[in-house]
Amino acid sequence: MAGIVVIGCADQSLAYELRSQLAEAAEVEVVGVAETTAELTALVIQHDPNLILVHDQLGPEPVHQVVRDLSLRRPAAVSIVVSSDNEAEAIGAAMDAGARGVLAYPLTFADVQVRVVNALEWSRHMMALLANAGPAETGARGRATVVAVTGSKGGVGTTTVATHLAWDIRRELPSHKVLLVDLDLEKGDVTSLIEARYRTSIADLAKVSQDLSVRTVADAVFEHESGLHLLLPPADVRDVEWVTPAAVRQIVALLRQQYDLVVIDVGAHVTPVQAAVVEIADEVISVVTPDLISLRALRRNLGWWDSLAVRKPEGVHVLLNKHSRLDEVQPETMRRLSPSGLMQTVLPDMVRRLETAANSRSPELVSEAAWWKGLRALGRELGVVRSPAAAKSAEPVLAPATVPPAQPSQHAQHPLAEAQAEVPVAPSRRDNRSTRREARERGSASVELLGVFPWVIVLVLIMWQLGVAGMTFVWTGYAASAAARSVALNETSAEVTAAARERMPSGMRSDFTVWVDPADESRVTVTSHVPLVAPGILSTPWTVEIDRFVVVEP
Repeated sequence: MAGIVVIGCADQSLAYELRSQLAEAAEVEVVGVAETTAELTALVIQHDPNLILVHDQLGPEPVHQVVRDLSLRRPAAVSIVVSSDNEAEAIGAAMDAGARGVLAYPLTFADVQVRVVNALEWSRHMMALLANAGPAETGARGRATVVAVTGSKGGVGTTTVATHLAWDIRRELPSHKVLLVDLDLEKGDVTSLIEARYRTSIADLAKVSQDLSVRTVADAVFEHESGLHLLLPPADVRDVEWVTPAAVRQIVALLRQQYDLVVIDVGAHVTPVQAAVVEIADEVISVVTPDLISLRALRRNLGWWDSLAVRKPEGVHVLLNKHSRLDEVQPETMRRLSPSGLMQTVLPDMVRRLETAANSRSPELVSEAAWWKGLRALGRELGVVRSPAAAKSAEPVLAPATVPPAQPSQHAQHPLAEAQAEVPVAPSRRDNRSTRREARERGSASVELLGVFPWVIVLVLIMWQLGVAGMTFVWTGYAASAAARSVALNETSAEVTAAARERMPSGMRSDFTVWVDPADESRVTVTSHVPLVAPGILSTPWTVEIDRFVVVEP
């Protein structure tokens, strides 16, 4: 059986030489060559290889840190570091990271053969042991999933989504270690949503990034009373300059060893620090709102990331937030215009309902079940929860109010009262006179009602007709908007008319016209007749004409 090999090397000539030496040394299959550490991690997760060859110059993350993470995540995969440095210090650092050996460059056939054969035998032996091991033996905590939450622009709810997502996953799975990192260094608002009095920040870690350790990073993390861990930006804006891309990569690499999930709020501005996090993150979410301004900002950010070679558009999840049925841009339109895939999960517009929790800096005060249900669906769709056991729903459960049973009255409990209740009482004269007076008043009221009734019907019909006219105006506006969107998507005239017809009620679909300006197709006009009383019966001579301008997207 051929061994599966993954190579991590940005030097094309060295990668070719490694392929040639492997083909001669043993029966192996090279399934992929990664040019970055992020690509290497993705290939290892996808193919679960027996052997990983890593060049010590691979970036952007530190190679030894990546080797350590892959050893924890895939215990049966053997890592060998290819290095031109044969010093004892370099070899010791590779061994400390979890590598099974070091290949000296330039390569020799004998050295490659010995290393590869021994590594494949050790890998097959470990796979056999892990296959016979129980879940408790193989379920050790290792590499965390890093989720970067970005915004297409300011005000789309990036911090709220990141904070409440981390909060909900920590509440759903109390055994998981969840960390929320605020890397929107100058305008971070995590502490505006969660009350935290902290002393150390990510800037303090960045100042000593060359001498970081797991203990140092753990001491800088603030543990909230809810169990959620926080790593926050500096209080002094002058300390922001210490946070560099290299320092962030080193900090995130150490955080991966200590947590099950790391959620990073990187804000909406494309900066070197944000680009570094987007490059090394396992999942990237870009939050947008249902408007074309947010969509244009999303397209701009994705273009910048692509030009910087940190993340392809197809590697970004687009999350629609603040959705309402009254929005002009619906999820179907966003899905067709978005340069990246739009997630199936759509978060509703909850700005007012989240206001109390935001002002109190207490996410647990959010009692809207729809909000937590959407976040729970977001976590499932991302696959960030690695536990197969489904936790109980985090939706607030309101205990029904206990109503005390009705106590029987004292008169009903007394035997004499029950006997008196059964004796019929004869009506008095006063009661008879009041009964006759009420009967005469009811008769006169009936006669007056008969005289007023026709006028009431006429008034109701007038109000009803005015309501139908108003609804016709609304329906025509919907049809004009649908036609304008169809024209913006370069559809044919028949498709434009069909799109407008779908937004009209069934009784009015044949009594309207759609006109598109033939000069520049920048305006769409929809004209419809106001129906009499109800759609589909008769049409009045009144018409409603609505114009919509066409916004052509690139």
